[in-house]
Order: sequence, then structure tokens, then C-alpha cells
Amino acid sequence: FRSDDWEIDRRFVLIDYDKRLGQGAFGSVYQGRVLHKNLPTGASKSIIEMSALKKGNDIVAVKMLHETADKSAELEFRNEIDLMKTIGYHERLGCELNTTSVNLLACVTDSAPVLLIIEYCVNGDLLQFMRNRRIYMLEHEEDLYIDTAKVVTQRDQLMFAMQIAYGLEYLSSRGYVHRDIAARNIMVDQHETCKIGDFGLCREMGKETENYHSRGGVLPLKWMSPEAIAKYEFSTASDIWSFGVLLFEIITLGGTPYPEWPAAELLQRLKRGERMERPDNCTD
Repeated sequence: FRSDDWEIDRRFVLIDYDKRLGQGAFGSVYQGRVLHKNLPTGASKSIIEMSALKKGNDIVAVKMLHETADKSAELEFRNEIDLMKTIGYHERLGCELNTTSVNLLACVTDSAPVLLIIEYCVNGDLLQFMRNRRIYMLEHEEDLYIDTAKVVTQRDQLMFAMQIAYGLEYLSSRGYVHRDIAARNIMVDQHETCKIGDFGLCREMGKETENYHSRGGVLPLKWMSPEAIAKYEFSTASDIWSFGVLLFEIITLGGTPYPEWPAAELLQRLKRGERMERPDNCTD
């Protein structure tokens, strides 16, 4: 894991430990700032300044491992950082920041703790974003006047789906399979634009087979395709299956997929041709 233009000195990274944005089994994400005006010239300085200019502030998200994380977790985290270096900047958009996935801004890997510095999306993840609005809409469904900024329309739902589809298309075109497409891993920026995030399970597909064979581990069963569950075989097609489950989350404003199905029965029921019931607000 070589140092490169993405690497910055940790002295320029300010982490607000009182503002934890998210937490997982091996790490947490905190709100922070990068003192970009003090950074030496390089790729990371340019991208951080571009991000600050677009947002009007210099707030970032900083991902780091828990102190109790083992060597295996650190290796996976470093792999995630290296992977984001290749997909975190959208070449098709030239000098513009990637509009389809959460951007890598910088990293600190030459000393502990290792830091992954990414774009801060003020509206958090799509799952909680939709659930908060569903609660508001239910509480105010009979009111004469409502705050339209807290309402999700059908047009909004279609836009969410389209933006995520563009992101998946881009990942596939670069030869990557995400393996964890779900509303909890989609971030929503200040313009309510959806961006694919959490690349911890993302992998490069085999050059010959266009598949990635996993060695197991903790995987999101209810979002996985039958072949991914049965054979740990992942591909663009399995990401598309997960996208279909994500569409259920979108149309139900954060509903839980297969709500009545125990995870242990999922594969056999799918093999029998069973599927989720159609949501009430969907046509045949």
C-alpha cells in the first residue's frame, strides 16, 4: 500500500468524535474537516477544494476502524481505500466530481489509525432518509398544509432509482461488483441526489469470468441473488438483483424486504419461485 497523491498528513484532518455519522462491526464514520488551504499541491488538494466549493463548506466524513479491530479488518479496510482510489473519481465527467458514488477525497495510511476521508452527504443514508419522511407523511396525511420538503413523491422515487442505476452502470463498466446494494448503503447529498456508498464488500470481477467468487463472511442475505447465496458467486447480474430489492425499499419508503421470511428459509423459498408480495402502492 504505497503512499501517493491521495495521502495527506493527519495534522490537516480534524475529527469531531461527538458527531458520529454511522457505525459498523469494525469501524465508525465521524464528521470532520480537512484544512485544505494548508495542503500541499496534489490530486487530493484539488478534489477536496472542488468538493468544498460545490457544497459551500469544508465538512467531510472520516471513516476509521475501532481500536479492537484485528489485522484482517485492517487489511480489508486498506483494500477498500485502494479500491476507492480507482473508482472514487468519475473519469467520464472530466473535472467534475463523481455524481453516482460517494467520492474519495483523501486518506491517511502511513500511520495508525488509518483514515478514509470521503465526501460528506448531509442527508445521511437513503434508508433513514425515507423512513423519516414516511413518518412525517403519515403524521400529517390529513393536514391541509404540509412541508413539501419533507415529502417523497413518486417522481422522487423514480429519480432515486435512476441515479442508483447510473451508479451501478458505472461500477459495472469499470469491472466492479458492489455486493451490498441496499438503501442503507446509498447516501443522499444536499441536493437529495443518491450516491452509492460503502465499498467494503466491493470487488473487482475476474477478467475471464465476469464473476467474483467470495470466500464467505458476513453477507446481506435478503439483498442477495440465489446464486450468490448458494455459491457465493457475484456478478453484475447479482448487483441487479440487489437493485430490485432496493426498489422495494424505495417504493415502501424504507420497508424491510421479505418481512415474514426467516433468513434460513430464504434460498429454498426463492428456488420454489416465491417472491415478495406486491406493495399496495404498486400496479400489477
